[in-house]
Amino acid sequence: MRGRLGTLLAASALVAATAGCGVLDAPPGPEVPAGCGECTSQVADLVSDLESSDSVRSVRSTRRQTTTDGYLGVAVDLAGKDVVSADLDALFDSVAEAAWRSGVTPLDTLSVVGTLRDGYGETVLYDFGADRTSFEDRWGKRPQGSEWTPVSEDDDDLEGCEVDGCHELMRGVAREASALPGVTAVVRSSYGRATPTNGSSADVDLMADDAVVVDDVVEQVAEIVWRSEVGPIDYISVKVETPNGGFPDVIDFQINPDHGRDHDRLEQMWGPRPAG
Repeated sequence: MRGRLGTLLAASALVAATAGCGVLDAPPGPEVPAGCGECTSQVADLVSDLESSDSVRSVRSTRRQTTTDGYLGVAVDLAGKDVVSADLDALFDSVAEAAWRSGVTPLDTLSVVGTLRDGYGETVLYDFGADRTSFEDRWGKRPQGSEWTPVSEDDDDLEGCEVDGCHELMRGVAREASALPGVTAVVRSSYGRATPTNGSSADVDLMADDAVVVDDVVEQVAEIVWRSEVGPIDYISVKVETPNGGFPDVIDFQINPDHGRDHDRLEQMWGPRPAG
């Protein structure tokens, strides 16, 4: 068990653009249709629709990008109270459906950052381009004139939570953690896929009262994750913040079965994991 900052640092790759550097050149990506470009008016219409809906209290920000595909990011304050009582699937899907029916095109990827009233937040990605047929089955075809970026045929060999982030499983972890003595709120419960510089992780951030023993509540939360179907994961990261505790406590458990130094100890305590 060790402490670390929960911030993931993104590394930037620098590629020379001069002649003779062809060995470093990346293969060309798919051609993104022109569509409505920045789609300023279309995004504004979408924001207006969202803020008039019952599911959204306010729209914090939007971000449009068309470098590799038609991407739209939307950050919203959702109408739900907390992870225990809110129907998060319905709340997030209401935002996604509004975007699907909007005039923003191309719209291959939608990222929705949603925050509930108690501060709990998560990010849900909608891969409209790759899963186009399934979304058409749910909400019908996109508006006439909508364009699509060709979908890459690359196979990433993803498994388990790497495919969809296991949002419902992580919400289950949050609901169980919310019921622990001394826990006043769970503000994040998310799965992080492995990157070239970081292992895969299940991350849980919570607020607790001053009476809790931080190490005890951290191990209780780690046990909830351990016994869940969330996987594959190399780390369980738990952050606890108390009203008068100063900086939050962040504790990681290294649980990779091959080289995680906490794996054997936790397996002796809690038995084998149901997921890798």
